Order: sequence, then C-alpha cells, then structure tokens
Amino acid sequence: MKEKNISVLQGVCATVVFVAYFLPWAQVSILGSDSSISFAAAAYQLASLADKMPLASLIPLGIVTLGGINVLWQWLLKTNVGAFYMNSIPLFICVLELVILGSTTKDVERFLDLVKHLGIGFHLAFIASLVSCIAAWTVIGYRFLAHYKEYVIAASLLTGACLFLRMGTEPATAGSIEGFMPTAETEKMRSWLYLISSLLLFIHLPFVIYGWIVFAVTSGKQQRLLEQNSAPEKTNTKTV
Repeated sequence: MKEKNISVLQGVCATVVFVAYFLPWAQVSILGSDSSISFAAAAYQLASLADKMPLASLIPLGIVTLGGINVLWQWLLKTNVGAFYMNSIPLFICVLELVILGSTTKDVERFLDLVKHLGIGFHLAFIASLVSCIAAWTVIGYRFLAHYKEYVIAASLLTGACLFLRMGTEPATAGSIEGFMPTAETEKMRSWLYLISSLLLFIHLPFVIYGWIVFAVTSGKQQRLLEQNSAPEKTNTKTV
C-alpha cells in the first residue's frame, strides 16, 4: 500500500473514531429498561462534576476534544507518528474496557455475553484505532532508513526502559528490597512510576516489535531505493 493511500486511511480512521465517540458506547439497564450511552455523553456528564473531581471529570471530555483535533491533523498534516499517538488513546480505552470486563469473570461465555452489551461506538473506535496504529507502524517500519530511524530507535529504548522500570516498581518487587522502608511519599512516587511505565509499555511494545519486523522484511528494498535516490543523475554529453 502506498503512503498516500495510508494517509487517506489515517484520515478516515481518525474521522471514524471521532464519530464513534457520539454513537452508543455501552448498553445499560435502568429499572428494567435498556438504554445506551455514548462516550461523549458520559464525558459531558462527568464534566458537570468538575467541582467535585476537578481533573478526573475533565479527562474524558479532553479525549473527545483530541479526537476532533486528530481529524483535522490527519487530513491536513498527514503524520503517521501523530496518528499513532492520537489513536493510541481510544485503543487504550477500548483494551482497558475489555480487560475490566474480562477481570469480572473467568467464564468465556459470560465474557462474550458482556461484550455483547458494548455498543457500535465502542466497536468502531476499537477497530479504527487499531487499524490506524498498525498502518502507522507499517509506514514507520517500511521507511525506517529514510525517515524514521531516530524515532524507532528512541521508541525502542523507551520501551526497554519502561519494561525495566515497571519491573522495578511493581508492588511485590519494591516491597521485597531489603532495608527499604517505604514512606507515604515514596509509595506514591512508586505508584505513579509503575502506572506511567505500564502505560508507555502498553502503547509502544507491540507496535515497536511490529515495526522492526516490517523493517527486517523490507530493509533490502529500502536500501536499494536509497541507493537509487542518492545516485548521481546521468547527463547526456555530445562529443564534438
């Protein structure tokens, strides 16, 4: 697939994700009657509680706003790295929701029954964000030598650092260090480091691996294209 086509695909995915925020996200049952609620509606309701939960209540509304910004970004600027990070947000939300549902039951049939209560908005957001991230890293891996070498290396180092940081800040690991007596402040810092490293690891690890695989498969073709583009143009000269 040509990068021009992928740029159009990123614009379509960004648009689908943004529209999905306003479609039914989950089916809820209230007093025996079934109704649905969209992500945007839930975000607006939480925003009304800003006086009680100043930050947490505004985060969902900010996510919807970023979704709108991403639509303009992808249609106008067409940046694959930007598409990856912007659509990592709805992808993370969808995966987190599936993990939460999965943690409530160990029965596969029960889990599938719970998934049936997720609305069309959830499914569209999940599929579109996943396609967007995969498409972004397809281009990133394919154009590693020409444009994305520094980014891929930096993302790989960040992923490795987050993996070791997460392992070192796990509650069981941190609590087993001999002579270490955690205080309230150090425990709070450990929790934040664990949360941030886990989030960054989740976002980058599968796609960094995929990007390196794409690069390994296409490295020969990339090298040939670079050599062709860097070769001096031949000029026709006439002998007098």
